[in-house]
Amino acid sequence: MKRTNHALVIGGTGMLAGVCVDLACEGYSVSVIGRTQLKFKGLQSGSPPNSIFPLITDCDGDAVFREIEKAIKERGPFNLIVSWTQNYSTLERICEMNIGDKPFRLFHIKGSRRYFEDEPIRIPSQCIYRKVFLGFVVEDVGSRWLTHEEIVNGVIKQITIDEAEGIIGQIHPYEARPIY
Repeated sequence: MKRTNHALVIGGTGMLAGVCVDLACEGYSVSVIGRTQLKFKGLQSGSPPNSIFPLITDCDGDAVFREIEKAIKERGPFNLIVSWTQNYSTLERICEMNIGDKPFRLFHIKGSRRYFEDEPIRIPSQCIYRKVFLGFVVEDVGSRWLTHEEIVNGVIKQITIDEAEGIIGQIHPYEARPIY
């Protein structure tokens, strides 16, 4: 299968691993930022051949930008970025580096607290910015945080429906959220 779409997933070896596999199965070349080679082996074994490309680095410092530059050079600009990072300045710079002739979508995954109080983010004009907030689930005996499976399914749904803002789980009433 010739892969013409290129996705970047920041935080893709943890709770967003299933998003990486889904995108790879949909025909994307998926560049994934993660910290250790070991976690990439599971991602690659669950995906079509030559679809997952590890960028082994923290999301801080110049190493991440070298890896991004290399990924863009090898597979072209990103059509889609899915990011679970609190480092907005790094995310802004990654978006600025993603120069192409077509718009791209950024799905910025955020914790529920950011729904109520968030920092601004600067994005280039060719970026279609989407916010996805992770909430919680209220059950008979109280509340709990979302499972990785619920997060993955919710993020995939948000990518599919492509709305400006989405919530996975619930955010209200905020005082019903689980205690850490």
